[in-house]
Amino acid sequence: MYRAKFETQDRFGKPVTVAGEIDMATAERFRTGLDTAIDQHYRTVLVDLAGVRFMDSSGIAALMHARNRAVAAAKTLYLVNCQPPVRRVMEISGVYALLTDATPRTGW
Repeated sequence: MYRAKFETQDRFGKPVTVAGEIDMATAERFRTGLDTAIDQHYRTVLVDLAGVRFMDSSGIAALMHARNRAVAAAKTLYLVNCQPPVRRVMEISGVYALLTDATPRTGW
């Protein structure tokens, strides 16, 4: 199951609130939602993962795709509220610090 809610947040940009599981079956919808948020006229896209119970490598790939698009557009993609199982997958993958640090960087 996957749900994403997009809300306008005046000061920080376009938060994306995600819930459920992000895996091979849902990653494309997740990626499309992130692309939509990046295409909006906000410098920062916050992705709130408080409701995400599980994420596999396809979810990580969607996040990295979104991060690289954001960097190319001179924007920042920033994750908040990573639950321990999701955080652990990101740490093992080596992308946790990259995706939770708001400092823009190039490439990956």
